[in-house]
Amino acid sequence: MKKFLGMFLLVLFVVSSFAEVGVTDDKILVGTFQAMSGPVAGIGRPMAQGMQAYFNYINENGGIYGREIELIVADDQFNPAKTVVEVRRMVEQDGVFAIVGGLGTPGILAVQDYLNNNKVPFVYQGGGSIEFSLPPKKYIFPVQPNYIVEGNIVINYLVEQGHERIAIVYRNAEDGQEFSESAVGTLKSLGMEPVANIAVDPFKSDFTPEVTRLLSAKPDAVAVMLFLPQSVGFVRQAKQYGMTDQRYLLTYSNADETYLQLAGEAGDGVEVMAWVAVDFTNPQEPAIQIYQKYYNQIPNAYAIAGMIAAEVFVEGVKRAGPDLTREKLVEALETLDNWKGNYITLGDENHGLTYKPVSQGFDSRMGMTSMYVLKSVLTEYGLVWDFASNWMNYSVETLLDVL
Repeated sequence: MKKFLGMFLLVLFVVSSFAEVGVTDDKILVGTFQAMSGPVAGIGRPMAQGMQAYFNYINENGGIYGREIELIVADDQFNPAKTVVEVRRMVEQDGVFAIVGGLGTPGILAVQDYLNNNKVPFVYQGGGSIEFSLPPKKYIFPVQPNYIVEGNIVINYLVEQGHERIAIVYRNAEDGQEFSESAVGTLKSLGMEPVANIAVDPFKSDFTPEVTRLLSAKPDAVAVMLFLPQSVGFVRQAKQYGMTDQRYLLTYSNADETYLQLAGEAGDGVEVMAWVAVDFTNPQEPAIQIYQKYYNQIPNAYAIAGMIAAEVFVEGVKRAGPDLTREKLVEALETLDNWKGNYITLGDENHGLTYKPVSQGFDSRMGMTSMYVLKSVLTEYGLVWDFASNWMNYSVETLLDVL
């Protein structure tokens, strides 16, 4: 009897030592939090659909080592208090293996330490706060460029284009403040100052005071860190007040057809930062074909973001091998070195996605650090985005001055 009991305990130990939360022989359970309702559901719903489309594609092609990926989508309504509740539920009750592609800087900041402390991998954050990357956290894997990097690239680009009177307009929230600090710091490192640095209430829709200040400052370029629909309203009102000769360069969240549809003629000539090389006019793009198979429509930029989140996670799972654990996923993701993606191109030949063990420096979790510029052009078919620059990386010298 003792011998039988000993063998039973040994078998139980062996089985339990290889078991992992959220992983079975035929399934990997992951969770995401998205604004499926509320004021930013126009971002959250397509992002969730992009993730689901990519996971469907993987599952229909045999899964990963025989396992299909099951996605739980929690609607946090872009409310960080609700994000905390939903993430804890997915981790502690649903038993998810990882969180993939959560949306919104406030919610992400509210849960990232909880996930990291509980050793739950969090792959792709739908936001751009530097706090996702610095200090680097072992279980947190940012992908999108952060706003410190973006502010640095924006200013270096505008200065290289010959602009000397640069104004900064930013949403008065943590993400916008980071962009502003980076932009101002980069200008300072170049021996310059902004002619105006204007904070905008994230909920306002009339920009008369801000535009009046800009008229007095007389900028030749305006770096705009506002999200939809504010970004559309601000540029339209500035042009209505006569500011039609200035260059407007917007943050990357506006690099979508939605901006052009909302802006109309006021969007003509507006530029945006971008970091994913997807040609939305080419029906043969792999990402577009995958998405259309499940949703019968062209994906927008937010759906592509969801697909990227899913693709990065899948790449890590593949590299982790058949005996999947959270620790092996972390180790596998840390082998990504200038990785471009399989279906969605991240960066160019010099600028892909790289992770390293957190012990190897401040940039081990920086995510994408290269971007390019798109410009809206009025054609016979309406406004379209066109490439306006090559890929650009952040300037180490000017960025470190900011950090």
